[in-house]
Amino acid sequence: MRELDATTGAEPPYPAPAVGWYATIVLALLYWLSILDRFIIALLVDPIKRDMGISDVQFGLLHGFAFAVTFALFGIVAGVLADRFSRRRVIFACVMIWSVATAACGVAQHYWQLLIARVGVGAGEAGLNPSAMSMLADLFPKDRLTSAMAVYSIGATVGSGTAYLFGGLIVEAVSAVDTYTLPLVGEMRSWQTVFFIVGIPGALASLIIFTLPEPVRRNRGELDTGSGLLQPLLRSYRQLLLFMRGHPRFFACHYAGFLLAGAVIGGGGAWYPAHMGRTFGWEAGQIGLTLGTAIVIAGITGKLMTGYAVDALFRRGRRDAQLRWYAGCLLVATPIGVIAMTSGNPWVFLTGVCVFLILLSPLPACYATALNLVTPNELRGAGVALFSATAGLIGIGGGPILIAYIAEAVFNGPSDIGLGLAVMAGVCCPLAAAILWAGCAGMRAAMTATEQTGG
Repeated sequence: MRELDATTGAEPPYPAPAVGWYATIVLALLYWLSILDRFIIALLVDPIKRDMGISDVQFGLLHGFAFAVTFALFGIVAGVLADRFSRRRVIFACVMIWSVATAACGVAQHYWQLLIARVGVGAGEAGLNPSAMSMLADLFPKDRLTSAMAVYSIGATVGSGTAYLFGGLIVEAVSAVDTYTLPLVGEMRSWQTVFFIVGIPGALASLIIFTLPEPVRRNRGELDTGSGLLQPLLRSYRQLLLFMRGHPRFFACHYAGFLLAGAVIGGGGAWYPAHMGRTFGWEAGQIGLTLGTAIVIAGITGKLMTGYAVDALFRRGRRDAQLRWYAGCLLVATPIGVIAMTSGNPWVFLTGVCVFLILLSPLPACYATALNLVTPNELRGAGVALFSATAGLIGIGGGPILIAYIAEAVFNGPSDIGLGLAVMAGVCCPLAAAILWAGCAGMRAAMTATEQTGG
């Protein structure tokens, strides 16, 4: 139901900017934590492969697909929870789950045990974006929403960057000793202790969500989703699919374009450290310091720039600004990415990756804002969750495996992982740009329809 001011009968005003930006920073902090826990495993490729006797493709399954399938399935449920219940409580539960699961990776003795722990990480992280993005859409007016989403998504960039930066230092520090003995846990390999170091503090950090207000849900329709959990779950997604079917051009192009771009970003995040170690002979600490710094600089720069530029375009009447801007970024990024991934010079690679990610890292801000502007409020959590499910399966899950497969099937295997990265960038980026550009007219039409129905 639509929440109205008790005295005026109108929807309440948006909260003070300070409240909105404080909430954005706290949510970005939790997003940072989730990405740190998700990507720290990328620095542990070789010791995990050595101790568990697995291949690159198996590691791609561990890093990507096992996480992504669970992320998708639990995200479907979490989206409905975000639309119906306190978003703060949903986020609290999710942070606790993924933090404990990350620590559980540290006690895995066999490949299947580590696989199950990664499933737990995916289950926990699935609930953050639907709830956080729904909150932001109720905290900021439309012409400021892309900037808010950009600042929130900086958490992802800083998370992946610090996973390499601090993670590399942690890996290097604990690797000085082959095994450690911890109370109640017993003997652990050095790489296993890394999961404990990054996982346990997250359980305490989960409490910070209760310093935020639960924002008023504005611009809601009269959709009745039923009682219990199964009934609203089925009804919400039936309503969402009906809405999507009414705007096929926008949703088809939005999903396909951003999913292809996500495969490039997700695959790169999994294999950049291994590529640097294999091609340039760098150690984990050096990789973490340089690559982490490049990713953090690129992400902060790109997302702030995109938030400012896209909101400015929106205020000037470009109601397809998110798709239009990101399509242009993909085209510019294509040759830069190919040159970087095929270079034998580590500094050319790092510079190229930095520029490449300045252009591509704002993907979450663009896809989420476009979805929230088009989708009715009472379906926003479900809408973000459905997209995240498919994006997770194809981007996070499929990207690392596809890059490893290209390197092994087309080139010379693990030593040519950089060529696999280059092929992904060279093919997927321009194709994604063309698809997003084709969806611009569909976005304009879908926004108009949603506004006319009060969504």
